[in-house]
Amino acid sequence: MAELGQQTVDFSMLVRRAAEDSFLSLKELVEQLKKTEQSDTDKKINILKYIQKTRQRMLRLHVLAKWCRQ
Repeated sequence: MAELGQQTVDFSMLVRRAAEDSFLSLKELVEQLKKTEQSDTDKKINILKYIQKTRQRMLRLHVLAKWCRQ
């Protein structure tokens, strides 16, 4: 078993997984919004939460990419 911090992962795999997770989360959100009877305000709040979570994930990848180039 590898020591903590000894395993490496291709950056492209991280990007692919983040994109797939974001897409699946978006699909789930759309299905949830179709099924539930929420007010427009609640729907907008849920969409903004998704956007914020996805933006944070992509920003972390961006920072990691810049760090790897140094």
